[in-house]
Amino acid sequence: MSGIYGIYRYDEVPVDTEWLERMKAAMAFYGPHGGGCKVDGPVGLGHLLLEVNPEDAFEKQPVRGERGLVVSAARLDNREALLEAFHVSSSEAAGVSDGQLASLAFDRWGDDVSSHLQGDWSLAAWDPRQRRLLLARDACGNSTLYYYEGKGFFAFASSLKALLAIPGVVKEPDRMRLAQLLVVWQHDAELTAYKGFRRLVWAHAMAVTADGQSRTWRHWSPQGRAMLNYRRDQDYVEAFLEHYTHAVQSCLRTQKPVAATLSAGRDSGSVVALASPLLAGQGRNLTAYTSVPYLPPDGAQQRHIGNEWELAHATAAMAGANVHHVPVDAKDYGVIQGIEFITSLHDGPTHGAINNYWAQAVVESATRNGAGLILTGQFGNANVSWTGNGSALLALLQGSPATSLRLLLHAEPNPWLTLKRQVLKPLLRPGTLAFRRRTTSLSRKWQEYSAINSHMASELDLHGRMRAAGHDPTFAHSPLEDIRQIFFLPVNGIGTSIWSEIGARCGVGFLDPTQNQVLVEFLLRVPDDQFRHKGQDTWLYRRAFRDRVPAPVLNRDRKGLQAADAGHRILRELPAFRQCLDSLDSLPEAREMLDLPLMRRCLEDLVAKVDPDTTLRAGTIFLRGLGVGIFLRGLAESRT
Repeated sequence: MSGIYGIYRYDEVPVDTEWLERMKAAMAFYGPHGGGCKVDGPVGLGHLLLEVNPEDAFEKQPVRGERGLVVSAARLDNREALLEAFHVSSSEAAGVSDGQLASLAFDRWGDDVSSHLQGDWSLAAWDPRQRRLLLARDACGNSTLYYYEGKGFFAFASSLKALLAIPGVVKEPDRMRLAQLLVVWQHDAELTAYKGFRRLVWAHAMAVTADGQSRTWRHWSPQGRAMLNYRRDQDYVEAFLEHYTHAVQSCLRTQKPVAATLSAGRDSGSVVALASPLLAGQGRNLTAYTSVPYLPPDGAQQRHIGNEWELAHATAAMAGANVHHVPVDAKDYGVIQGIEFITSLHDGPTHGAINNYWAQAVVESATRNGAGLILTGQFGNANVSWTGNGSALLALLQGSPATSLRLLLHAEPNPWLTLKRQVLKPLLRPGTLAFRRRTTSLSRKWQEYSAINSHMASELDLHGRMRAAGHDPTFAHSPLEDIRQIFFLPVNGIGTSIWSEIGARCGVGFLDPTQNQVLVEFLLRVPDDQFRHKGQDTWLYRRAFRDRVPAPVLNRDRKGLQAADAGHRILRELPAFRQCLDSLDSLPEAREMLDLPLMRRCLEDLVAKVDPDTTLRAGTIFLRGLGVGIFLRGLAESRT
C-alpha cells in the first residue's frame, strides 16, 4: 500500500519542512511512484504513492476538500457505492482515485468518515476551522498507522521509521511491549518496541486538538449483530459464496500480474480457487507461491504437515489451468538474516521470528517475477474456515435460543457426545481451569515457551497485569468463552500490518479478501449451527468448497507447518548463532530482558537432536528471544 505521514504543531509554531523531508526520506520506499506534501499553517501532510490499481495513476495527495486537508493510503472495497453517493458519472469514475473518495467522504461525514469506508485504508484529516486533526484506520484491514506525541507537536506515519527520523525524539525500548511479545501476550496492542511511539490499531479513530488533548474511539466492532435466519441451510452456502467471490473480485481491480501465497490449508486455497476463474475470465494468469522445506522437515509433529507442496499443488491444479504454481525453498536465505530484515523493517521484533526468512523469500520471489499484487488468506481462520464454537449453552447465553436448540439437536453425532460436550464439559471445565490457574507456577509455565528473564517479569509485575486483564498464560479457554472474538482483538492487526510493511519494502500490494468487511460482517451473523453439524466443524466452508478444493484439503485433520526444517537451518548457521548469543551476553539490556542461559540450552538441545520438541522450543524461546536481543543490540549500537 501507499504511505502517509504528517505533523501537527498544536503549539502554533509553523511546521518545519525539514522535519517533513526527513520523515519522507526515512520511509521513501513506500512511494516508488511519487507522492506529494502540503503545509497548512501548523499542519503538514505527506503522501507516498504505490500504484496498484488503474485509478491510482490519478492520485494527487494530499487533497484539499471543503472541510479541510486529507491524506490517505486507501484501497476501497466500496468504491462503487461511494462513486454513486457523490454522483460521479460512469464516464468520470475511472479518473477518480480512492484518495479523492476518502476526501469527499470526510467532507460529507466528518469524524464519522470511518463508518463509510471499507477496504484497506488509513487516513489523516485536518479541519482548520476546528484546529483538529483526525486519524483513522480500517475496520480489519492491512493498513498501518503509528503516532508520536512530542513537546508541542503530534506526528504520525505509516512507518515507524518516519517518526524515529524526527530530530530530538528519544529512542528507548518499551520493556512492557518486549515482555508481552516474549510471553505471547500482546495485551496493549497500541504499544510498539519504542517507548512513547504508539500504534493506532484497526477499527479505531483518534482526534487531536489544539490544546494537545487527544481522544481515541472504536468505530467498528464484531459484536452486537443479529443472527441471520434463512429458510434453508443451502441459502447460507449460496450467500457465503456470493459475498466471498465479491470480496476476491474487489481485490482484482489491478491490471498488474497477480500472485498469491498458497499453503496446504483451506483459507489460502479458497482464495486461489475463487481468484483463478475470475482472472481466467479476463484472459489472465495467477501465480501461486508455496514455501517448501529445503532441509529435512524434522520439526513437524505427527499432527502437522512438514512439506505442504503436495496438497498445495493439488489445490493449484484444481483451481484452473491458468494457475502457475511455484515452490520457494528459501535456500539462499538465512534465519538470522530473516530476523534482522523484519526487525529492521518493522522497527521492532515480531512474534513469528521463525517464519521471517521464508516470508521474505516468498515476497521477493513474487516481486522478482513481476507481481504487482499478492493475495493472502491470513484472516480466514476467524471467518471463512471458522470451525464454530459448537456450544449450545454459549449460544443461549448470547441470546440465540433457536441456534442453541439446533446445536443441541444437531451439533453432535450421538446422544453421549451431546451430553459430554454440551452439558458436562460446560459445567466442569470452569472449575478445572480455575484450579489449574491457582496451582500453576507462572514462571515455570513461561519457561516452556518464553525467553523472558524472570526478574524482569517480576519487575514489570507481569503476573499481576495478566491477572487484572484476565489473561491465562496456559492459554486454556472456557467452553462458555466465544473463542472467535479473540481473532478480532486489536493485537491481531499487528500481524497483518507486517505483511503490508513487507509489501511496501518490495513495492507490491498485499491484499487479503478474507478481511473484506462485508464478508466479515455477513459471517458474524451466520448462526453457529451452520459451522458445526453432527461432529463436523467448518461445515459452511466444507459445503461451499466441496467442488472447489481437493478433498484432502477440505477434510484434512493435520495442519501445515511452515519452517518445519528450521532446526536444520539453524544448525547450518550454528557459528553465527553462537556469536550472536555471545554479543547479547555482553549487552546489559539483553541480560536484563532475556534468560540467555535458557536460550543457550534451547540451542544446544537442537544441536543434540533436531525433532519436533527441540524445533518448537527453538522457535518459541530461542528465535523469539533472539529477535528481541537483536532489536536491543541495534538500538544500543545506534546510540554509539
